[in-house]
Amino acid sequence: KKKKIENDRPPMGPISNGGRGAGGSGVLGLCLSSRRNMCIHERVLEESDREAVDSACRSMTASWVLERAKDSPGSMETCSYYDNFQSAGEAT
Repeated sequence: KKKKIENDRPPMGPISNGGRGAGGSGVLGLCLSSRRNMCIHERVLEESDREAVDSACRSMTASWVLERAKDSPGSMETCSYYDNFQSAGEAT
């Protein structure tokens, strides 16, 4: 049997961004899932097992990959979806 856990506060303590929430809406959403379930990148979708999906995703989103790609554009393949998500997140 699965138990439903109810709590009035986040498990890791309060998350503060000035009370604005996502996009200033006052609502904070959190989605937990695997890369295999969430990824929409065409190259990653070609992979068949979980480890291959995780590896392909990490190879395009790891911090050192992003830094190297920023320093030398075109030298590393990055995920355009992740890049756009990061840009939008920093703008809100």
